Amino acid sequence: LKWCHHLLTLMSFQTEVQHVRNCPLDCASLYYNGVHRSGIFTVVPSIRSTPVEIKEPFFGPGGGWTMFQRRQDRKVNFNRKWTEYRDGFGDLRAEFWLGNDHIHDISSQGEYSLRIDLEDWNGKHKHALYQNFWIENEDNLYRLHVSGFSGTAEDSFGWYHDKQSFSTPDTGDICAEISHGGWWYHQCFFANLNGVYYKNLLGPDGIVWYSWKDSDYYSLKKVSMMIRPRTYRSRLSP
Repeated sequence: LKWCHHLLTLMSFQTEVQHVRNCPLDCASLYYNGVHRSGIFTVVPSIRSTPVEIKEPFFGPGGGWTMFQRRQDRKVNFNRKWTEYRDGFGDLRAEFWLGNDHIHDISSQGEYSLRIDLEDWNGKHKHALYQNFWIENEDNLYRLHVSGFSGTAEDSFGWYHDKQSFSTPDTGDICAEISHGGWWYHQCFFANLNGVYYKNLLGPDGIVWYSWKDSDYYSLKKVSMMIRPRTYRSRLSP
């Protein structure tokens, strides 16, 4: 089993020429091509020819996931500008946001599902799974399309944030300003996974999944977001 974690890097033209011809499209492609180990790999989404480097640890729910967001400590500030959320930021080994351009590129090359993993300060784990997920391009403000909910958590994301545009504090959106993060805000949120990292506290601008603790703005300890093709099947499964 494995998760795939993306990290945007600057690559030379020589590196692009070397990798682009035979590169997989995403982490599921890597898995299908026999990559069942940890390491650094290059993928090239079909929508454009810009290589993206990824690091792939060998764990995860069923394999083939491309992770684009992770929160687990306070080492990375998620109160960022539009351009930073567009291009990506953070530390692959800790917290990061892959970048809206790359999330768009990957999620627009086919039919993708979204999985969100959540953990509170008591060690309780839940997840939300959405059968359909993609975001539009920058010209359309990375508008969100998400539907088909199931999972062990109640839905605090799809039903309220579907069809919303992305916004950041520097775009003039009041919800992004008072929530101190970049997200698909909608007067303002029922999920705010790029909010302020609070340690076992309540916070109206925290890492909130509204239905977690009876609507009290409980701020979670760990969250991650990942996508893979909807038709994916692990070849290692019976």
